[in-house]
Amino acid sequence: MKENMPPNSVYLWGGHFLFLGQLNDITEHMHHALQVIIDRKEHFGLRIDGASIECGGVIIGPDLRHQLLSSSDSQVHLFIDRETAVARAIARQHLEKKNVKILNGALLQRLQGCIDASGNFLGSCAEADDVYGKIVSVLGGYTGPSEEAVDPRIQAVLNLLQEKYLSRNLTIAELARHACLSESRLMHLFSKQIGIPLRRYSLWLRILSAMRLIAEGKQSLTEAAYSAGFSDSAHLSRTYRSMFGLTISSCLKISSFVQVTSCFS
Repeated sequence: MKENMPPNSVYLWGGHFLFLGQLNDITEHMHHALQVIIDRKEHFGLRIDGASIECGGVIIGPDLRHQLLSSSDSQVHLFIDRETAVARAIARQHLEKKNVKILNGALLQRLQGCIDASGNFLGSCAEADDVYGKIVSVLGGYTGPSEEAVDPRIQAVLNLLQEKYLSRNLTIAELARHACLSESRLMHLFSKQIGIPLRRYSLWLRILSAMRLIAEGKQSLTEAAYSAGFSDSAHLSRTYRSMFGLTISSCLKISSFVQVTSCFS
């Protein structure tokens, strides 16, 4: 790990985020995201459906109640929105019979080999994105970058969303007019090209922008909630917990211990 870097790192994209380090929130919970946990050095404890297990890695499907019984500083947690094409592909390959899969043997070793860093800091978004790509590729959820260029109309919507997300919420109708598309055509084309429905992408943008504002010390939880378009801090907290099963404080409670990097582009 680079000198003076915090022991935990978070990398944020639209539709997924990567946490490296030790999570402190280990209460029983469930969430809407698909989660992959990989420990690079040791086994950890997990309780699922009342049964306790020890493992070095696991895929946890959406809305499955579980509890992390132990967390080490060598863990990698990948949360992927259940509505993304990547999450659906991983679920089809690994979660058809059960909503959980224990990772072991050669598959676990391949996943552990996806992270070359000795610590929990990956550096640039390009390096973090490479780790994400390797993990989901090993799990069969990613086949490489699409050769199809993003439609200019969809790119215009992405640009507008990223430009205006902290000033006001944009309606589907406004985005459709900006792209010169009907609302139904916009939502279909956006989901096909970006891999996540437009409304979910917008929600991720708001959640992750709030996380960044809090982690960088620019705003309080309440201020960040308002800035990101939530009615209040409780609304932001409930939304975050329902998606990831964690409190914001479990990832960001002491910002000096977490390096947050936004890769939302």
